[in-house]
Amino acid sequence: MKNITVLVLTLIYTSLYAQSSMHDICPLKIGAEIPDVNLINENSELVSVKELTADTATVIVIYRGAWCGYCTQHLAELNDVKSEVESMGYQMLGVTIDQSSKIDESMSKIKNEIQVYSDSKAEFIKAFGLDWRLSDETYSKYTTEYNLDIEEWSGEDHHALPVPAVYVIKDGIVQFQYVNPTYSTRLKPETLLAVLKTL
Repeated sequence: MKNITVLVLTLIYTSLYAQSSMHDICPLKIGAEIPDVNLINENSELVSVKELTADTATVIVIYRGAWCGYCTQHLAELNDVKSEVESMGYQMLGVTIDQSSKIDESMSKIKNEIQVYSDSKAEFIKAFGLDWRLSDETYSKYTTEYNLDIEEWSGEDHHALPVPAVYVIKDGIVQFQYVNPTYSTRLKPETLLAVLKTL
């Protein structure tokens, strides 16, 4: 009985620690200039975020990975309004911590047409103030209980994940941001469309 109690308390502590660290972030704010960081495309080539967003107003969707059901569902919902977003003069890009070789899984799982880029080294999410790290206990729990090895997905051992977010960029400046450490709660497509109409 004592061992079970200790196990339950350990799992509760691990979960609370992970949630609190997700809240301990400082996201890039509205009015800020976006940092000049690189992403990786599906061909493993470096591309500059500033160059990607230089000529066209951009909606950037930052998500954890193709292994995350909440993320793929959100991408599918946003993919459904992609043409409407584009008709308002915006392009839509996805950014994931998954390595570039995994990008096809994000695209094919939901027949996604949103162009996705890899931030496997976590440089983008650090620059945007969205990164948090799995504790050793949480990483072990992901691996043993959920059969999910984020090192395999990212190709790195930093154990960093992004807090899911949506940014709207115009002329290199943040016009809007939605950041929610409760990763199951995402920006609704209809809300995004309403926001874009005001910018």
